[in-house]
Amino acid sequence: YFKICPNSTLDASSGPIVIDYDYVTVQCGNDGKKSDNCQIIGGFVHFHIVGASTDNELAGLRMSSSKGSSIIAAGTKDASLKISDCEWMSNSGESAVLIRNNATVDASDNTEILGISSMLNSSEPAMKVVMSGVGFMQNVLTYGTVVNVGGSLSIDKGRFNGNEVRVGDIAVMKGGDLIISDSCFDGSASMVPGTIFIDETSFLQENVNTFGFLNTDGGFDKGLTCTDIFTVAVGSDCSNETSTGASCNGTCTTFTSKTCPLDIGSLPTVTPGKDKKDTPDTGYVRSRNSTDKASVIPIVVAVLVVSFILIGLAFIIFKRTRKKPSAYEASFQGDLADVDADESI
Repeated sequence: YFKICPNSTLDASSGPIVIDYDYVTVQCGNDGKKSDNCQIIGGFVHFHIVGASTDNELAGLRMSSSKGSSIIAAGTKDASLKISDCEWMSNSGESAVLIRNNATVDASDNTEILGISSMLNSSEPAMKVVMSGVGFMQNVLTYGTVVNVGGSLSIDKGRFNGNEVRVGDIAVMKGGDLIISDSCFDGSASMVPGTIFIDETSFLQENVNTFGFLNTDGGFDKGLTCTDIFTVAVGSDCSNETSTGASCNGTCTTFTSKTCPLDIGSLPTVTPGKDKKDTPDTGYVRSRNSTDKASVIPIVVAVLVVSFILIGLAFIIFKRTRKKPSAYEASFQGDLADVDADESI
């Protein structure tokens, strides 16, 4: 275990932290919570995972101001990395997280260009990355926020807010796969269709309880528009820098939730890859940005209460109109009786 003291700031300008052994954990404080405010700033790359190293973990870290990719997960298909309760804010460069087998970093490269597009020409199966409780906010990136090239990516309880990218908040390429659950995408902007972009060789394994609001695309004139999950059609060209609207085709899959599941106090822990159909329903509240109508239950209750009150008042009024006649009325009725008696005589 490598523990960073709470309220510490590490400057990564001199180069990334390289993880090339098994069972390495880098965390903030004793509990690995971002609330302890451990920050890693600057530099080209913050963490570089290489080889076949397995069961490594990053926990409770706040990463900002990287100029290439904050994390490069460059391990083989046997490698694995867990990322929990981490946050990326105000990073530039090409991505916040890149998964790609044998992606290299040249510390002497002064051009500060990672070159993700060139990495798509060929790639071996990449490593497995599992994220939980992560946040990506206000990053401006020339490719995508989380880019998976041939690896296995799972994100649970992810929040993406206000990122500006070219190919989606999540881009899955070259035979990669994605599991996404209990995650929210708010105010992100991409050039190509799809807040989540899946190329024609890759797979969306699960899409459970996902929510999007005010996301935009639109870099293609007269092309397809999709602000949810876009899957490229076979033979189409969508992600290259020379792509146009006329050459990009595919299908758009909507996010599955009408509210952001992260806006409630807690969510059940989900095992990545496990079918969630047996998970008990949770009482969701509306997202702060949702335009959904409020629940009708309080309105129905109020209508029933008012109805009972009105019925009660009507009954009371009816009873009062049926009360015994006053003395004057009784006397008048007696006089009528006498008149009737005289007439009968």
